[in-house]
Amino acid sequence: MTAERRLTSEELVRELRTALDADTGWLPALCAPNGPAGLPADAGLEAVVERLLAFTSAPEVPAALTPVLQRAADAADMALVTEGAAHYHHLGTAYAYLTQAQGLIGRDG
Repeated sequence: MTAERRLTSEELVRELRTALDADTGWLPALCAPNGPAGLPADAGLEAVVERLLAFTSAPEVPAALTPVLQRAADAADMALVTEGAAHYHHLGTAYAYLTQAQGLIGRDG
């Protein structure tokens, strides 16, 4: 039996960055070619927050995704100013919202 392992804070940031990756990220691909650009692989959390906010106002983003992306950006922004368990919680919340947004692609609503 294998025990489940939680993602670390660093892994959560990497997952957020992966969704926004300039070459392979699902969010830049959704908005291509006219939407906001993706991020480089070494972008920091502050850049992730800024880019998430850019995607929330991009006309290419379906309306159903906008509030979910805004919540992801808000949670990631809170992670910038917190430490310890609160920092981890906000990163996890941002990741959950970004995962939810990806699941909404192609759905009506």
